[in-house]
Amino acid sequence: MATLQLTADHLTHIGRFVPAFRRFLDDYEQAESVLARRARNTLYENLLTPEALHSMTELELGQIVSSLWANHQWGNKSYLVDKLIAANSLPAIAKHLRDLLWGAEEVGRRYDTFRRAIKGLGAASITELLAFAHPQTCGVWNDAARGALEILGLRDVLPALRKAQISGHEYRRFNALLALLQAALESFGIEGLDYLDLNSFLYMVWELGREQVRPMQPPSAEDDTDDFDHDAVVDQLVNIGQWLGFVAEKEKIVARGAKVDAIWQARIANLGVVTYVFEVQRRGSVDSLILNLQRAQNNPTVQRLIVVARAESLERIRGEIATLPESFRKSVGFMEVSEAVRAAELIGELSGIIGRLELVRSVFDVT
Repeated sequence: MATLQLTADHLTHIGRFVPAFRRFLDDYEQAESVLARRARNTLYENLLTPEALHSMTELELGQIVSSLWANHQWGNKSYLVDKLIAANSLPAIAKHLRDLLWGAEEVGRRYDTFRRAIKGLGAASITELLAFAHPQTCGVWNDAARGALEILGLRDVLPALRKAQISGHEYRRFNALLALLQAALESFGIEGLDYLDLNSFLYMVWELGREQVRPMQPPSAEDDTDDFDHDAVVDQLVNIGQWLGFVAEKEKIVARGAKVDAIWQARIANLGVVTYVFEVQRRGSVDSLILNLQRAQNNPTVQRLIVVARAESLERIRGEIATLPESFRKSVGFMEVSEAVRAAELIGELSGIIGRLELVRSVFDVT
């Protein structure tokens, strides 16, 4: 792995946020977020040990998963846990969690093995679990951390910043970058931080700096290295649908020969089920996309077919669909990737606001 280094410019960017972080640390004991983190620390200290994972129950899995920051936007945590168990089985999840957190291989290999073996948990959830189990060496890869590192001018050090889902190799480089950030903050007189503290620093940078920088938009077609993450956008569409009250799932077969990226379903009184289909188009064949949508339309419950892509791709797809029969044309809607990403961000913010009201407690809440 190539050696990472911070330049004088990087240190200048970091230093801009040090005074605000010092004020945060001065108020640390009074902050509600600190109390929440301490509660999570206690929870994970009890539930993430090798012994606890060996005999993990469904309730304990629910407590682990529903307490993750990565899942705060899910209103129905029980649905999330049920889907996770259905896709993997409780014994398999327990085994692979033990291997992820306490296996003998280096962290990047353990991360990759877990991602291949377990469906339903992405990079944000996996790295958060690693960070709570190993706060001295493992960081949290989430939207706020990625945005903050971009604000700090560190994209040249870590090109993977535009990717929501990363490889184990990229996660190792992220942790190496956090070690440099830790050392940089020490040079400014802020010592004794673990990687969860660094996550707090990055979140503060994101909160203070995101209104002053260009939002993380989907990149141009010419720059493949900055291309959006297809799977991450699909997950965001599922999260949005579930939060809105739909039964939302990904990678569903809705008709013969038609497997779509995501669906939203709802039952309307005595009228039956209505289904909304989403296809995220990144680089594949437009002809294949259209054929898949036409097949999906054969399902009588499908009311709308939505194509999600970058603006330039949508224009090309619109042009192709414009020549097709009216019954199909009128059933197709279009959404830019940036709109889906922004909608997911807004729902995340709204979930945080509503969540603090504690209107409904989950069966997995820790009292």
